[in-house]
Amino acid sequence: MTTTGYTVKAVKTLGHTITVCGKPTSTRVAINLLVNDDSNNIGCHFNPRFDQKEIVLNNKVNGTWKTEQRARKGNFMWAQSSHAEYKLVVGTADITCYWNGLKLDGCTFKHRVSASTLAGFTVGGMDVSSVDIVDNNTTPAPVITPVEIKGDKFSGKTLRVVATPMANRTAINFKANDSDTNIAFHFNPRYDQKVIVRNNMVNGKWQTEERTMTVPFSWSLNQEYTYDIYVAEAYFSCVWNGVEVCRFVHRSAVAQDVGLAIVGMCVKSISSL
Repeated sequence: MTTTGYTVKAVKTLGHTITVCGKPTSTRVAINLLVNDDSNNIGCHFNPRFDQKEIVLNNKVNGTWKTEQRARKGNFMWAQSSHAEYKLVVGTADITCYWNGLKLDGCTFKHRVSASTLAGFTVGGMDVSSVDIVDNNTTPAPVITPVEIKGDKFSGKTLRVVATPMANRTAINFKANDSDTNIAFHFNPRYDQKVIVRNNMVNGKWQTEERTMTVPFSWSLNQEYTYDIYVAEAYFSCVWNGVEVCRFVHRSAVAQDVGLAIVGMCVKSISSL
């Protein structure tokens, strides 16, 4: 899955470890810890630069970048084509950065804003295969992670989402041309009603619903599932834990299927097959 933007909203990052795995698609990768979900205010900008063989750390206030902190590393890790794990440990005083399990010298970034305001993060320049958010002090527990992916096209692909439903109503929305008000396909399992609702949205208005009520397994919150959605030429095929549970015939041009939003789930990984 090659993306131009990956956003996780409404998740407090203080006291958590953010682990992002993926393959760089640009000479510069960025993981940005936002201040109150605002991309104009970034508490920590972690920016490996393959073209310069440097890691840049910085923050942004009201759209203005501040003083850079730079660390230069050896050539052994500067392979832009390689899949890697990037990890940010957000403590009360600073943020510690790791790359493939290695703690990076010179990449401990002291907070320049109140750590309590850190909420949400974005990932850029990378084909993201998984994102994990773990509490630093307790046993890992699922956390709702609203995800947005911009700029990715899905025609002919199978999107695989491994996630744990945390709300009675979850949704995987395939956007039309990255628009929040035009949704090509709304896949909406409702655990309180034991029904899968499918629909599309045109200019902010929902259209005619389709419903499926029979699935060959329990409707359990807090249980991990695998959702595979294949975007065929004529329809979306929805496979839940290996069983096709519904199809949805395209109501708009499949070429418009650009962008994705996921809500109500703790997302473990997203990939395209």
